[in-house]
Amino acid sequence: MKYECIIVGGGPAGLSAAIHLGWHGRRVLVIDRGTGPLNFTLEKLHNVPGMPAMKGTAILKALREQAGSLGAEILRADVVTAEGEMGAFTLTGGEGERWETETVLLATGVARRHPTVDGDFTRCFPYAGKGNLYYCPDCEAPEIQDRDTLVIAAGPADGGAMMSVGLSRYTSKLRVLATRGDEPSPERRALLESKGIDFLAGDIADLRGTGRTLETVVLAGGRELSAEAFFVAAPAHGRTDLAEQLGVELAATGAHAQPASQRGDTRVPGVWIAGDLRPMSQQVAVSFGTGNIAALMIDQTLRRREVLP
Repeated sequence: MKYECIIVGGGPAGLSAAIHLGWHGRRVLVIDRGTGPLNFTLEKLHNVPGMPAMKGTAILKALREQAGSLGAEILRADVVTAEGEMGAFTLTGGEGERWETETVLLATGVARRHPTVDGDFTRCFPYAGKGNLYYCPDCEAPEIQDRDTLVIAAGPADGGAMMSVGLSRYTSKLRVLATRGDEPSPERRALLESKGIDFLAGDIADLRGTGRTLETVVLAGGRELSAEAFFVAAPAHGRTDLAEQLGVELAATGAHAQPASQRGDTRVPGVWIAGDLRPMSQQVAVSFGTGNIAALMIDQTLRRREVLP
């Protein structure tokens, strides 16, 4: 079967696009690896319009059900290659599957960097998106209002410093821990001092908590850092492999795909991008918007191909 649109990525961007295209009667397939963070988010999200205080997992479930009810197919699989041109794209899966489509929407999201414990990033999984270990200030900063908070710089120390300074709007009880052995620049150090934020450095040897709640970060050497909340500062890199295969331009940093316009189109005819793959905030509501507008443009493009000579 040849689809009119294949959407790679079943997060809020991909599913909102599937809802619009399904409503317009398009043959649309969503292919999702199931590894996006919202699949594991048990926190309640408070800033998603029309979905107040819903868990991330519940939001995804509602989106999948709505997309399916409108005729969109949703498939768990891993797309590893993409090639072709407008009207004739071929996607290949990790187990040799092949799918053909007229257009492609890439909503592949970002690779989130976690702090490591003796080199193991999975030690964060019991707490990330489930309790008091946060990653996105735009999404979660109000959660730490007046709480004792440790910012963990899993990336450069300067990034951790700037996140902690930004979070000082919500709480004055802040420390920043650099885990890569680097120091903040003199300018960033001065900002930390002006806000009364202590700078610490060290490797993480253990994470201790109760249930989903992280309570203590243990450093190599035995020092224990306890807090009420924890924020991770790390660069977010879009999953750009398929975009690069299709010839989509990357943003100047190389960390995300670059749309040709705010409509999500790219300079490759027939290929659109949406959600966190684009260089913007990682918010569910923003992903809804980028997915929907990309789907709208895809539908209009297909319609023109149908009705115009």
